Amino acid sequence: MFPPAPPLSPRQRAIVWTCALAGGLLRLIYVLVLHLPTQHVYSDMGGYVQRALDRVAGKPEGIADSLYPPGASWLFAQLHALDPNSGLTVIAQWLLSLGTMALIFVIARRLYGNRAAVLALVAVTLYLPLFHYAGLFLAENPFTFCLLAAYALLIAALEAPTPAGTLLLAAATGLMAGLAASLKATILLPVALTGIVTIVWLLKQKRRGALTLSFGVALGLATVLLPLSERCTRLAEGQFCLVSTNTGMNALMGHYGERGPFQWVDASRNITFSFQSPSATLRGYTAGANFSFGAYDVPANVAVLEREIADHPLDALRLSLRNVADLVVGGTLWPAAVYGGRDWGAAYQIAFWILLLPAAGVWLLRRLPRMLRLREDTLADWLLLTPLLGLALTAFISLGEVRFRIPFDGFVIVLAAQGWLMLLRLRERHRPTAAPPPTVQRR
Repeated sequence: MFPPAPPLSPRQRAIVWTCALAGGLLRLIYVLVLHLPTQHVYSDMGGYVQRALDRVAGKPEGIADSLYPPGASWLFAQLHALDPNSGLTVIAQWLLSLGTMALIFVIARRLYGNRAAVLALVAVTLYLPLFHYAGLFLAENPFTFCLLAAYALLIAALEAPTPAGTLLLAAATGLMAGLAASLKATILLPVALTGIVTIVWLLKQKRRGALTLSFGVALGLATVLLPLSERCTRLAEGQFCLVSTNTGMNALMGHYGERGPFQWVDASRNITFSFQSPSATLRGYTAGANFSFGAYDVPANVAVLEREIADHPLDALRLSLRNVADLVVGGTLWPAAVYGGRDWGAAYQIAFWILLLPAAGVWLLRRLPRMLRLREDTLADWLLLTPLLGLALTAFISLGEVRFRIPFDGFVIVLAAQGWLMLLRLRERHRPTAAPPPTVQRR
């Protein structure tokens, strides 16, 4: 399916071990010293911690608990039950960030070979956004690990030599994608789009295994999504929801004009929620919006959204496109990563714009004609592009901010590594060679 990668050279092995040690130490210092999660419990982090503590205490869930996917709070609750001082939670976050490094290396090596893998590993070792969220009680860090693990397993399933192996690895892929969905629902459209393109590619190439792959992934996904859906629908008092009820709320915030903050007041239950997108905050929006129903009331949110789109269709389209742009154009991270008086999140956004995004774009533009024809050598490119397209589609119909993009930055890093290698090869190819020394003619 993909060209086999040769063994690493001694120099490449040295770089890999250096990155593993340096990256592990850097992340450990970050979560233990520079950004200890217990010192940053506010806003969304406070909500995750409180839901975890409620679960440890045995408090029954209510409709408000349907607003978020439950995976992160369940994970934090299990770790807190074992260690109430949160030391185990910090170590788990550190290990998951190390796993993210390893998975990006594995994906890059399997798709593009050793050179791209080593270059991607060097980049991810130093890439703050992919371990900044390990220092916070948020879903991003475990979600990033599960997201990348699902795609690594998908690659393994595509290369399995037997139908049984394909089925088992595909089921593992679906199971891991389901676990990611229990953390953040933003994986659902990326996985769906990846599945569609992969199946079409297999059929176009007349390769076997499309049905086995589809069945295995669906089986793994159903194992997680069915109980998640049952829980969410029960908490939402019979209104069906797949993972959480914040889908309607996010779509409304993303398409209700240039407003923020938003407030939902459910007087019948005495529950009030206030939210504001970091993108709206960066733009300085102050015109708020208030709704007399719960943030978890999907039908009510969708009804307001439909009226807004019907009244202002062109503005809704503009906001959808802006939501997609917000995945990239935000000037900093939320929550902020400020140390020594400097906003390191802003610095890494500049690095993303200059070093990663252009190189990834150059590679994809060069490959695009072959990709559109679904040529045999384009599956690797599609496996990296489709999750990014799925994320963009999610933002288009919902809401966009830089934090939503960060878990997907591993795919951009791998594409950028291949793009930089392509540019270096072109430079070598066009480098002028020295003229041969003159020869002396003997008479």
